[in-house]
Amino acid sequence: MKGSVLRMLTVILVGGLLTGCVSSSKYKKLQAEYESAKESHKKRVMQLKEELSACQKETAELKTALSKSKTEAELARKDAQAAQEMQAMKEKQMKQIKEEIVQAFPGVGASDLYFVGKNGNVVLNVGEDLLFRKGRADLTSKGKKTVKSLAEIFKKHPELKIIVLGHTDKDPIRKTKYLYKDNWDLSVARATTVVRELVKNGVEPERLTAAGKGDTQATNDAKSSRRVEFALDVDEEKLLKVIKSIK
Repeated sequence: MKGSVLRMLTVILVGGLLTGCVSSSKYKKLQAEYESAKESHKKRVMQLKEELSACQKETAELKTALSKSKTEAELARKDAQAAQEMQAMKEKQMKQIKEEIVQAFPGVGASDLYFVGKNGNVVLNVGEDLLFRKGRADLTSKGKKTVKSLAEIFKKHPELKIIVLGHTDKDPIRKTKYLYKDNWDLSVARATTVVRELVKNGVEPERLTAAGKGDTQATNDAKSSRRVEFALDVDEEKLLKVIKSIK
């Protein structure tokens, strides 16, 4: 609209000059209106240029944000896929380890030797009779053979992390009070003994953790309460290295 006014005033001014019919005062008025319209038009053009520039900048920012969003979505998809693949590899590896333990111990599944699932890990429960005498933390000859057989399996799987947990029943320590203060002390001593025997048979100590639970997880069955748990988990980084070395 302002552009039209500017053009119209220009025509009037030029026409008046050509015809000589415009008075000096009227000419000055028209000249002032022309200059005002011209200045307004100039400001409007500058405003439109600024708006266009801002719009272009916003468009560029939106394109960048969209590209970033697509990249992040693709990375998230790849991470999810990698996590699923890793979980599948871990499950496959744990299945293989369980099968090897079953083959090494034909009696697995009995009351003295069985698997349980706990917090997403595989846990092997080994009863007291396969490892220790009642109230003691020194391995019997049978116990040493049991731990040695487990060590042979663990050594085949360097990606495996093992937490050894000692458990007791609720009966207080009596006959071996001179050795162990209480059930906590006995459970820790048993776990430590097993870990040392695993190391003695070639399992890397950095893969092992020993802990005692005392009688905190004892059941109504005293015999099943007296056990050692081997909580097995897979170190993902080591598992990837093992898989890459096989390929």
